[in-house]
Amino acid sequence: TESDVVQFLSQFGWTVNGTVIERAEVTLPEEFDKIFAGYNEIQKEQGLDLTKYRKKKVQRYTCEVTNYPDYEGKVLANVLVYRGKVIGGDICSADVTGFIHGFEKK
Repeated sequence: TESDVVQFLSQFGWTVNGTVIERAEVTLPEEFDKIFAGYNEIQKEQGLDLTKYRKKKVQRYTCEVTNYPDYEGKVLANVLVYRGKVIGGDICSADVTGFIHGFEKK
């Protein structure tokens, strides 16, 4: 549920603005291009791997992070869920020239 996503993020020390701001069903690609392969490397670094979820429809929950240290811009948390299980996600800035990393604080 949305409250589970908020609670999941809190275990990494993230505070979000209220609740989920977007929930979307997305289909993971069958073949990972260079960008998606790079994204999956972030997942592998945090003990996850999207490879076995190719062509699967997953839920993406997006929340706004309110306690990102030393950054003034908008920060988002994305959590990918398949059949009630977190399978991936990230913390990223909403800026085009921003950053992206796993759930752990940098």
